[in-house]
Amino acid sequence: MENSGSLTGHILAQGWSDTPTERSRNTRVVIVLIAALGLLVAISVLVVLLASDAMDGLVGSVLNG
Repeated sequence: MENSGSLTGHILAQGWSDTPTERSRNTRVVIVLIAALGLLVAISVLVVLLASDAMDGLVGSVLNG
């Protein structure tokens, strides 16, 4: 391994291996992120629909008052 002699080079060289990360681990991370994003979208849609119904109820009762 080559060392430039600088402190930054020394710090950056610590803890990094030359071997690439396992592909199965990357796939697992991507699947978990997609699942989390899907869950957030589903919760957001549910909140928007419930808020829309609540606002229709409030505005409808005030206008029909």
